[in-house]
Amino acid sequence: MKDIKNITKWLNNEMSEEELADFQTTNDYKLYKDIVEEGSKIKLTSINEEDALKDFKARIKFKTKKKSKVISLKNNLIFKVAASFVLLFAISYFLLNNNQTTLKTNFAENKSFTLPDESIVDLNAVSTIVYEKSFLKNRTLKLQGEAYFKVKKGSSFTVKTSQGSVQVLGTKFNVKNREKAFNVFCYEGRVDVKHGTDKIILTKGEGVKLVNNNKLIKIDNTNLSEPLWLNNEIYFNEEIYAEVLDEFERQFDVKINTKNINTNVLFTGGFKKNNLETALKSITLPFNIKYQLKSNEIVLSK
Repeated sequence: MKDIKNITKWLNNEMSEEELADFQTTNDYKLYKDIVEEGSKIKLTSINEEDALKDFKARIKFKTKKKSKVISLKNNLIFKVAASFVLLFAISYFLLNNNQTTLKTNFAENKSFTLPDESIVDLNAVSTIVYEKSFLKNRTLKLQGEAYFKVKKGSSFTVKTSQGSVQVLGTKFNVKNREKAFNVFCYEGRVDVKHGTDKIILTKGEGVKLVNNNKLIKIDNTNLSEPLWLNNEIYFNEEIYAEVLDEFERQFDVKINTKNINTNVLFTGGFKKNNLETALKSITLPFNIKYQLKSNEIVLSK
């Protein structure tokens, strides 16, 4: 590579016809033409950093094997650029993952965690919380699943979910953010719940849930001091049966298959986690549903 100026002009489409004709006879043009063609094959509509990095490495490796000519890494700009991209990906991945903390639970697992501000969070089965390294300055986290929070008083504390957000100062509350359900219940203090343009303020003993028309509505009060699931009891208040079955799978680590079952009906009731078959009867008998146990698989039918 002898003429970086001409390479730059060619890449920026700034060459005259005469200059382009001369440049196309050089080895630099042949090499960079191949690189540009390979780069154009990479789709950028939806980028996954790890996939893009693997694809980039594979293409460079293929090019290296195909060329019999040995190219100096020290003197060749394209390999410097390639090395820069690889380094950039590595640094970005490292910074991103080291700037976040993830707390999670598996199937049939509940865990309690202490956050950096000394707030306590209990995670229900198959749930995830992610917060930034700067959490103490900006008490904000993301939740997927279900969690019970005992927030230490201080600055605003925000729980963001895919369906809405919850903001408090210092209180005890439960947030359930599942694919088929979103509800919040306040056990102490005050909770601000937002979903789109809707906003509802909850005080002790009040709850809210998202209904089919995509609106937040208040749900019945209760005198409970904490969620039942902390004591291995799962309760539903007019939730669709599909969510009941999903929750059963999460709590017992089983797979449920349905045959001719209407999973859009509403269910009120619950089950305890101490016995699978007893719990199964609790959610099937109200609808006269039959069940078959096959190892870790359950088949429901009418």
